[in-house]
Amino acid sequence: MSSAAETVENASIIAESAAHDGNRLWIGNIDPKITEYHLVKLLEKFGKVKQFDFLFHKSGPLEGQPRGYCFVNFSTREEAERAIQCLNGKLALSKKLVVRWAHAQVRVTR
Repeated sequence: MSSAAETVENASIIAESAAHDGNRLWIGNIDPKITEYHLVKLLEKFGKVKQFDFLFHKSGPLEGQPRGYCFVNFSTREEAERAIQCLNGKLALSKKLVVRWAHAQVRVTR
């Protein structure tokens, strides 16, 4: 059984390797009422979506419910940049979306 730290580290490695094409975005603060379908339709307005990963809780009391974030790959960097500019901070149902490059890491300092 892996620890939470190992799980986070592995997720970071996976996100980093998938982000190498430079067109991968992380979208967070997604309202739980937004479906995969509606999110993909929204993202397709900015360009060709090559890959879309909408994550769900695998276990626990929230099993099967959305985790509140996703990853998306666009065909070109320009499409991804346009999505960031247009969607970051925009209200989607009850929450403001957070859209950034998938490889950007937030460091916590103590």
